[in-house]
Amino acid sequence: MPHAIAITRRVNPPGAEPAITEAQLWKALEFKARNPRAFVPMITSCKVTRDDGDELVREVTFEHSPDVVVEKVYAYPATIVYFEMDTGKRVTNVVSYGESGELLLTYAFGNGIPGIPDDEPKPSAGDLNARMGKSVEGSIAVIRQMVEDGVL
Repeated sequence: MPHAIAITRRVNPPGAEPAITEAQLWKALEFKARNPRAFVPMITSCKVTRDDGDELVREVTFEHSPDVVVEKVYAYPATIVYFEMDTGKRVTNVVSYGESGELLLTYAFGNGIPGIPDDEPKPSAGDLNARMGKSVEGSIAVIRQMVEDGVL
């Protein structure tokens, strides 16, 4: 069975400046759906072939693969962006709040984890948290820079 994992990070940990608002985070995730390369370095190209606002279709290529992956992307403002790949893999980006009100961003990988072959044992939760957490942290860093640059 393919591996799965969900990783959550605080969007505004102590000392992080500038603070990212929920509206800015959501706008960035909508941007990411159409322009993923800054957020996902392994994506080498992305062409949006249909854009109906909260639903779009894009053709993506990844490093080390000449294959084009077709992804259907569904946005459920201002909480969920769901990516369904024609390979069967699924990725979900979720905006939520913790118990004390802190803004959270979760990336969930279903039906396979990028970079982890399904035929290999699933790495430990700690290892996966460290490895896949970098994806969430990297996206938050890009978003923070976009806020700093006045893009959001």
